Amino acid sequence: MPVVEPLTEEDDLSLGLAVRRARQARGLSLKQVADAANVSVGFLSQIERGISSPSVRALRAICAILDVPVLELLGGGESDPNNEARRIVRAGQRRRVDFGDKGMVKEFLTVHDQGMLQVMELTLDPDGGSGEDAYNHEGEECGVVLEGRLELYVDGAVYRLGEGDAFHFESASPHKFRNLANGRTRILWITTPPVW
Repeated sequence: MPVVEPLTEEDDLSLGLAVRRARQARGLSLKQVADAANVSVGFLSQIERGISSPSVRALRAICAILDVPVLELLGGGESDPNNEARRIVRAGQRRRVDFGDKGMVKEFLTVHDQGMLQVMELTLDPDGGSGEDAYNHEGEECGVVLEGRLELYVDGAVYRLGEGDAFHFESASPHKFRNLANGRTRILWITTPPVW
């Protein structure tokens, strides 16, 4: 049976900082989290300042409200520089957005969107794409067609790309795209800064 070491003063400080960051990142007040987790505001404040150690039950309740795994707050999550979750996205664990009637699915290959870069794999159904209207935003975009055929509209020009063809453009230029293939088209798409 594994031995569980008691929390040290340094562990309490680290845990408290992690709880505070998670709470503030979600825009929640001490009172909101304390009420929902059924602990006092004073006790939650002491946890955040590293003065008190929560019970396992209290920590689970706080983590449920903050939607954060317990291990992440205990140093086994994103704050741990050696943790895989900070750098690796496994194939079956990608964040995914399905655009339904547009016939487009975006899967995110970057761990988070706090950096300067966002990498996605787009899958387009036949005739699927970004929609009829061109759009624009700040930044740059580039990518490569992995499978199928893509029609890319950028600032009034229309480009037809096949497998292996790459593109790069300023996102401020009005743009839109659609699948030209009879089957699916997949594109590795990179944007900076992240837009999703």
